[in-house]
Amino acid sequence: MLSTDHIKTYIAFGGDVDAWARSDHAQEMTDHHWALIEELRQGLQLSTTGLASGEFVAQTERRLVEVTENEQVRGMLRAMVPGAPNTSLQARRP
Repeated sequence: MLSTDHIKTYIAFGGDVDAWARSDHAQEMTDHHWALIEELRQGLQLSTTGLASGEFVAQTERRLVEVTENEQVRGMLRAMVPGAPNTSLQARRP
């Protein structure tokens, strides 16, 4: 499950997994967490192109909800991808 701390760590290393791996990183962040962030970031990036199918966009959104702690984490992930669709419940409210 991805937390805000995982996203902050990813951002602190600029997405550079090698730099993170060489650091004296805490056990709270694992290769699995890093891979999840990359998977979601790439899914959001593809969703912004207009070339991804509706099903792919929906699958990415389902995955976001499935592996993140809360909407704040999802918002942080979306903020990493300019133009990422914000389909959260909060964003849909008038």
